[in-house]
Amino acid sequence: MSVKPGRIAAIDAFRGFTVAGMIMVNNPGGWGAIYAPLRHAEWHGCTPTDLVFPFFLFIVGMASFFSFKKFDFELTSQSFFKILKRTVLIFVIGLALAAYPFVPKSMASGGVDYSGLRIFGVLQRIALAYFLGVSICLLLKKTKTLVMAGSFLMLLFWGILCFISPNDPYHQQNNACRNVDVVIPGEDHVYRGNWANVPLEQLIITPVSNDQVRVVAISDLALDVSYVRLSDTESYSLIREKGAEGLQYKVVPKDETITAEDAAYKVLPEIKRARLIGLDPEGLLGVLSAAATVIFGFLVGRLISEKSKISKSDVVLNLFLFGLPIAFLGMLWGQWFPINKPLWTGSYVLYTGGLAMVILAFFIWLMDVKERGKWFKPFVEFGSNPLFLFVLAGVIAKTLSRIKIDGLGTYQWLYQNVYSHLGSHFGSLIQAITFIVVMWLIAHYLYKNKIYIKV
Repeated sequence: MSVKPGRIAAIDAFRGFTVAGMIMVNNPGGWGAIYAPLRHAEWHGCTPTDLVFPFFLFIVGMASFFSFKKFDFELTSQSFFKILKRTVLIFVIGLALAAYPFVPKSMASGGVDYSGLRIFGVLQRIALAYFLGVSICLLLKKTKTLVMAGSFLMLLFWGILCFISPNDPYHQQNNACRNVDVVIPGEDHVYRGNWANVPLEQLIITPVSNDQVRVVAISDLALDVSYVRLSDTESYSLIREKGAEGLQYKVVPKDETITAEDAAYKVLPEIKRARLIGLDPEGLLGVLSAAATVIFGFLVGRLISEKSKISKSDVVLNLFLFGLPIAFLGMLWGQWFPINKPLWTGSYVLYTGGLAMVILAFFIWLMDVKERGKWFKPFVEFGSNPLFLFVLAGVIAKTLSRIKIDGLGTYQWLYQNVYSHLGSHFGSLIQAITFIVVMWLIAHYLYKNKIYIKV
């Protein structure tokens, strides 16, 4: 496998490995049947899945170091415009992916309803962290100053959490990040958390359209808003009724052979699964510490650039010598500032950054020192068009969910009728791997034909 002189192929492979991981964990066969390592931690803690996103941001920082070499790492009008342009493009792509497939959500209005569109997301977090992190890197430049800047961002974020919620700064629903999210961009535009069973007596239900209701769950934690959509709109519909307590809803069967009792049994389980709004894991405030991950990657890019002039073996040694203690430092800090992916805590930045250095060292050792690059060619191919492949995977997954077979989205139908026969969890994993193979075939075609789609 040929690469440009002086280029470390392992960086491309590590990026491809990370993108493939992001696609796989986002597309299991069944969300209720996922092996523990492929699930996010419930709150505090870190599973292998929780490493994928920070690894990608870490690589964004590394790639930025090599990208801005030609600007001599100066924050000029030209380099700033490049940062700003890339930030806007990635953010808009992320927003478009959230809005896809751009079809009416409300059959009553006949128009596309974006009132509940989630503003932030994975690509938006990448865009904003990239903007803040790389701007700081070009503004301050020196290694020691950047270490101080990254430390300041992590400590500032920690301070804000403790200041706004001093009694329990890491509460899963009542924390500084959530308080910011309900203001910017507003609680109708944030991630709506995990499914949870809520007693019906704690729900206030208001119709939004013929197939959707807005649910307010009153709990002792917070006022939580969600939307519940009927899955079977061909047989049932929701109609508004004005009662003594204001607008109410009623489930109406479209087929006269279906009784009202059947209709009630059909919709109540869906309402019971109302989603609680907790924390948006890619919300605005977390950009502070996420930018520290970008700075971390930028500094590692500098380390690789300097040490590779001596030897690749020296690069590997330094990545291990720095990576392991930094990961341990993150674990130690986690005793006071818990390792937490949704909050993106400072301990999480150090822990995942240190592990990223160790795994990158492993790639460099095998590919560049031991010259086993051919083993990792599929990852190199993924890493050559990372953003495009990630977005395309999202588009394909959303499209398949819209194409119905027997009332199920195609991807879900394949799981229930094909892959689940291998076992619920194993079949879910094999379906995710199958999806990765399909995406790799696309990556291979692009790489073979030297097609590089960059932002």
